[in-house]
Amino acid sequence: MVRRKSQKQNNHNPFTHQEARSTLTHYGTQSVRVGSDSQLPFGHCALSLNPITDAVVSPSGTLYEREAAVSYLMREMEKLKVWREAYEQQCENDAKEKAEQESKSLSEKVSNFEAKEGGVVTSGADDHVSKHAEARKQKLKKEGFEVLDQAEKQNVLKRTSYWLSDWTPDAGKKRVEQPPKRASSPFSGRELRLKDLKAVTLKRDSDSTAKNSVGTDVVFVCAVSSKRLTTQPCVAITKTGSVMLKSSFDEFAKKDMVDPVTGTKFKDKDVVEIKKCATGYASSGKVEAEVYRPTMV
Repeated sequence: MVRRKSQKQNNHNPFTHQEARSTLTHYGTQSVRVGSDSQLPFGHCALSLNPITDAVVSPSGTLYEREAAVSYLMREMEKLKVWREAYEQQCENDAKEKAEQESKSLSEKVSNFEAKEGGVVTSGADDHVSKHAEARKQKLKKEGFEVLDQAEKQNVLKRTSYWLSDWTPDAGKKRVEQPPKRASSPFSGRELRLKDLKAVTLKRDSDSTAKNSVGTDVVFVCAVSSKRLTTQPCVAITKTGSVMLKSSFDEFAKKDMVDPVTGTKFKDKDVVEIKKCATGYASSGKVEAEVYRPTMV
């Protein structure tokens, strides 16, 4: 009979191979194949997930609906405003605490100086006893005995009996991190400003029977070749707003740096490569999603 993994030595995983691979346990790395309904078709907003009517493109190549992008940036700026106020209040409190500590330290130094220079300082019986206790402690240490005072015993107890509630350190006050200067992109994580969003024109297919990968009748085509835009590499010329296939751009626009749609010259900085879309087929891109859930032991 095959022994369970939990009965084997030096193995802390209580699941068998079949249990670990079973989807019912939900432990370990779980992967699932996503279909075309889980992919965002070309020309759909990355925030609202709806077909775009007023398109803008970010420097990273993500297409947004203008209204959705502006609303997102406004919400993020409001969050940054609250975050920045909390951080500034924290800095003021830190400066105030530092000033109080410096003032307290200075007053202690002044009082000690006045006590030493102001005349004869009398010591009480407690000082006399502690002085002889310290001398006896040093003598016993020289003889090889381990002598610990009350504070040292408590430190040892904290280190060896950390599970006791009395010795559990209290959680410190949560510090507020310094906020960024501007809102960040929800996908690339880089700073995103409103002026970084460039308006582009998405040309729709005039064929009323055309359907995209999710079954809707909103289909966009290349501004040069009028081919359907699905999972092919596409570029946008931000100066003119033209969106075309990368193959059409390389053939008709890249050599002379002239937009074949409007006849306007552009520069390399005006060209943005739009993020490639995918379908349910493996050849179009990543079609598997993975998530890791740690085991209970």
